[in-house]
Amino acid sequence: MTYCRLELGLSKNSLAAYRSDLESIYTALESLSLQLEDIGPDEVGRVLAWLRDERELAPASLSRALVSLRMYAKFLVLEKLLAHDRIQLAQAPTLWNNLPDVLTVDEVNALLTSPPPGPLSIRDRVVLELLYACGARASEVIGIGISDLREQTRYVRLRGKGQKERLVPLGEVARKQLRRYMRDLRPQLNLSGKEEALLLNKKGKPLSRQVVWKIVKEAGALAGIHKRIYTHLLRHSFATHLLEGGADLRSVQELLGHANMTTTERYTHVNAHRLKNIHQEFHPRS
Repeated sequence: MTYCRLELGLSKNSLAAYRSDLESIYTALESLSLQLEDIGPDEVGRVLAWLRDERELAPASLSRALVSLRMYAKFLVLEKLLAHDRIQLAQAPTLWNNLPDVLTVDEVNALLTSPPPGPLSIRDRVVLELLYACGARASEVIGIGISDLREQTRYVRLRGKGQKERLVPLGEVARKQLRRYMRDLRPQLNLSGKEEALLLNKKGKPLSRQVVWKIVKEAGALAGIHKRIYTHLLRHSFATHLLEGGADLRSVQELLGHANMTTTERYTHVNAHRLKNIHQEFHPRS
């Protein structure tokens, strides 16, 4: 990890992701009775299958795990801790062999109005609203500072991958919940009176991604949604609902902060897939 930080200059989030990947890979190796120096393409396939089945990782997460393993193997060879690197021969899993999951509008409404009960419920409602209203990543939401709220909170400045900034409009419902949080709860959480982060924990420190993930998962359970609930699901739903409402692809790309249009285009396939299902269900000659 020191090599990744100093030599490769990876960000804090990337370092955390790679560390998590490698810890999961070592758990898989132990479960499969494999040694790192013995694995090639076939064994890598077994490791990825274990991660898919036991950890329920999506294709994108499996691809990232393989990247982490390849980087690690290169490092071990460089340090002469691994004699041969056969891991580079392994093929990456197809990223989008499954379309992204999305929630219906009704499911989103149910989730957003089901924050975990308790003294922090007002804050948790704001977390949910920001994830969907802005189509934001969890890391972007926890990175919002007070100075990122623009024009009486009509816009929010988000910092995406590579610290690229974008301004995203905030709807009236989200603005109402945000004003309530700023008025009724944040002053109590801001113990030092100097914290810049918008979203604070009960100790007055910036919220972590783990807490955001927990809030979303608990809200999904409280809303009675029987789908796998995760933070990016609200981002997928945001993009899909915009396209279903008639938004153009270029605008959705800018709102999501995608550098490549190809990344955004997958949501057109989600929309087409949904229309096909509707056609099959309701058309008399389908």
